[in-house]
This record gives sequence, structure tokens and C-alpha cells, in this order.
Amino acid sequence: MISKKDLKFLEIIDKLEPQALCLRAHIAALVVKNNKILLKHTNDWHCQYPCTELGCIRNKMNIKSGERREICYGICAEQWIIAKAALKGISLKGATLYCTKHPCRICSSLIAESGIKRVVYQEGYPEVLEHFNILHDSDVKIEQGPNTKFKKLGGAHTI
Repeated sequence: MISKKDLKFLEIIDKLEPQALCLRAHIAALVVKNNKILLKHTNDWHCQYPCTELGCIRNKMNIKSGERREICYGICAEQWIIAKAALKGISLKGATLYCTKHPCRICSSLIAESGIKRVVYQEGYPEVLEHFNILHDSDVKIEQGPNTKFKKLGGAHTI
């Protein structure tokens, strides 16, 4: 069940989302443990491959949203958080991840292995693989929360 604290964290990622540097999608995420924000990030490109200079390879190749995620200079917000936690020695065991979109298949696998035990997301994700629900199968609780009042409803979000 979505609590008032959950809504507070969803509002934070709504405010963070417009800062995403990806040319194709604006996604934000944060991870919380014991009511404390451990890390937050947006989807962004790898520092060696700035999409503003190179252009979006997915757009250039006409790759549809949700397909062929390995072809991208970017790193998902959830992946950034897990990588930064590893780099800084921060345990995610038992934490809750809040994200503006349902995690993709790749992020779901990383989340399941990271120790995160709950995911709260706002919007669905176009990638659907029948018989693949790694979060559920790994006992990660997943809940859809509402779009908060800070969400801009007019913009299209694609990945």
C-alpha cells in the first residue's frame, strides 16, 4: 500500500526527472533505507559518450522504445544507483527503490540481485516479456504509485 512517505519520495523524483540528460527519455530514481535517501539519479549517458555531441544512437537506428536496450550510450537511473552504491560501499539490502517508470528487464535483474526489497514506480514500461517477472519471482515487492502533482502530464516519455 502506498503511504504518505511514499508520496513524498515520488514527489522528489518528479522534481528530479526533468534534470535527466538523456535525449530520448527522462527517468529518475532514488533509493531509500530506514526513511533516509541513500542515492538518487536520472538516466544519463556515459561520460565517454555524450549524446549531446554524438546524437542518440537509438534514434539514428530507429530502435523502438523497449527494444534492444543494449544499444544505447545511456545508463538507466536504476543502474546508476546500483553502480554508485557499489562504488561507495553502500548496502542496498532491504531498501526501497522509487522510480518514475517501471524498471526495464535489465534493471529488474540488477534490482533483484542488489538486495532491494521493494520497488515503487509511477508509470508502466513498454517492454513486456511473457513469463519474465524477475522482481516478483525474486520476492521483490512492486507497487505502482500515483503520478504526483509535480508530474508534467503533457510530455511523451519513451525509452
